[in-house]
Amino acid sequence: MEAINLFVKTQPQLKAAIERIVENGIVRSKTLELDANEYLFHEGEFVRSTFYVKRGLIKLSSDNTDGRSKTVFLHKTGTLLGFQDFQDDEERKPSILNARASMRSTVIAIDSKDFGNYLREHGDVCYAMVQYMFSMLALETREAVNSSTYPVLQRFAALLLNLAYEFGATYEPAMLPFNNSDFAEMLGAHVNSINNAVASLRRSGCIDKQRGYLAVIDFNKLENIAENLV
Repeated sequence: MEAINLFVKTQPQLKAAIERIVENGIVRSKTLELDANEYLFHEGEFVRSTFYVKRGLIKLSSDNTDGRSKTVFLHKTGTLLGFQDFQDDEERKPSILNARASMRSTVIAIDSKDFGNYLREHGDVCYAMVQYMFSMLALETREAVNSSTYPVLQRFAALLLNLAYEFGATYEPAMLPFNNSDFAEMLGAHVNSINNAVASLRRSGCIDKQRGYLAVIDFNKLENIAENLV
């Protein structure tokens, strides 16, 4: 299931290289422990590190002029974020995104200069980095196309299927620990649109609401509604 998937995929070779160079002290780094909803960095901040998610989930989001927030990427264990310091000095700009822990997370802050020097000297890891960043670009491009083509209900159904997949749910009910505001932010939709979509999917027997969770209770029905997006 490729569409409406905000989770950045792990690049195995890059993941192994990061863990090796951090463990062996080849690059300067420090470990950060973040509580749920704690910010790693804010929009407008100059970010001087590249961050490796050792455990947990980090959400990258942007704030719109109307006060709403849009999730851009969800970084799970084994992924990297924070590349602002790779710009030339005269072109360096602050972050245009917020990074916040969605759950208790452990993040390794790697010195960007050390990491950049390592990439220059190790072509295989540099190529793995290119593959990783291209996969993020492809995710963002697909979401931009989907948001302009498909209605909220269809996109929401596809999102729920991908969330269930990412959380390792292999049977019903799949319990997703998000509320309607969270889903609205993920899709960049108004919360009223998500409220309507939730009501429609409940009437269709696809999902149910429980305290603090949304439960997917019929994968087949949800896939039928998602149609082209899964």
